[in-house]
Amino acid sequence: MERAKDYKGSVADRLERLPFSKFHRNFLLMLTSGEWAESLMLLGNGAILGLVAAYFAIGGLLSEYALPAFFFVGEFVGSIFFGRLADRRGRRTVFLYNQLLFGGGMLVAGFMPSWELVGIFVFIGGIGVGGEFPLVDSYGTEIFKGKHRGSKLAVIYTIAATAGPFILYISSLTRGLGFFSFRIPLWIMGIAGFTVWAIRLRLPESPRWLEMQGRYKEADEIMKNIEERVKRDEKLSELPPVERETPIITKKSSYAELFRGDTRRTVIMMLIFQFFQSGIFYGFVTFAPGIMIHSFRFNNPLGFGAIIFSGFVVGSIVNIFIIDKIERKWGIIGFAILGGIFGTLFVAVHTLLGAVVLGFLTTFSLWNFSNFMHQYQGEIFPTRLRTTAAGLTYSLSRISTAILVLFIAAFIKPLGNLAIFYFIWLLVAICVVDLIVLGPHTTRRVVEEIAQ
Repeated sequence: MERAKDYKGSVADRLERLPFSKFHRNFLLMLTSGEWAESLMLLGNGAILGLVAAYFAIGGLLSEYALPAFFFVGEFVGSIFFGRLADRRGRRTVFLYNQLLFGGGMLVAGFMPSWELVGIFVFIGGIGVGGEFPLVDSYGTEIFKGKHRGSKLAVIYTIAATAGPFILYISSLTRGLGFFSFRIPLWIMGIAGFTVWAIRLRLPESPRWLEMQGRYKEADEIMKNIEERVKRDEKLSELPPVERETPIITKKSSYAELFRGDTRRTVIMMLIFQFFQSGIFYGFVTFAPGIMIHSFRFNNPLGFGAIIFSGFVVGSIVNIFIIDKIERKWGIIGFAILGGIFGTLFVAVHTLLGAVVLGFLTTFSLWNFSNFMHQYQGEIFPTRLRTTAAGLTYSLSRISTAILVLFIAAFIKPLGNLAIFYFIWLLVAICVVDLIVLGPHTTRRVVEEIAQ
């Protein structure tokens, strides 16, 4: 395919020279809206599906852990499907379809008369969620400049983290409402999904992706529009000069490429990491409310859970200021270790105040861990394979969440709460070794350099 005659400079070079502007803020908010909506279910699924179990009088492992598996299996399917679709058909296309699927699935789930049907539609909504997270990581990476893309993604996840305490608080208010106990939170999610879909109708396609597809004219038109908006917003007569010359490479992608050359090493590293990291994060998120309920006697466990989960928000705020100053993989490793330390102390403490404080510090560490991980995932793959690879590796974490949570519930939890964190320490050790041996350095680098 031939370039347009007036097509000058790569998209990467043109984006890297742009100052942060109103365009970038609006783009950030459009990404954030979907991340917040779907974090309602990501962070609140244990509490909400616990209300489902209580209403339908489901007991045993099925009530506590199998119901959330509907959601995680849906995420598994959505991650693979939408990740590949975004590399084939574009980022914007997926951003619209996945929100409709999420909103529709959760809205309909709230009307279902049996737990099985609730689970099926939560699974459908989970497919939409599966497409969101790797795509936000990837698209944000493709628009924000290398020097501060980490902090911008951290802002997105900071706002998204507020969904955790919000939905837990809503669930604490509705838990005594019988028929409406779990339905109101699900309806809130459904409405949020459709609202985000409407907001994102204004989202542009990724010019980096268009250029990689050889669609130079479309990429150039979008870039010119972005450049004019930045000049207008920042009251500039001209933009800063291009500081580098990145070669423009046009190449179609295929699944087979994931396991060729240097990409193979990165994909294998992330497959190992994503399988085991899910147990670190969700091992705490899933079991902490139950540990609080069984260890202490008080009337509002979900309310105290909301306080603990507010550590996600505070941790993410702190992360904004450090994520671009610390090499990504060392940030992941450091906060995984801190999460393990605080989590172990959380189950060992014998006072309610101590449990709340240590629970807060654990979620503080885990969200820092998560922010570093999401940005890392979005920048280590080449543009032509970015969402395919991110979707595939992220999907493994969704299915491993269901596997590891059920494994912990069936075989580790009967040994005691402390045994849960002994097992989590094993997962931390595997992830640390994997990143040290195979993980590339990425912080403040242009993504085209990382891929090379």
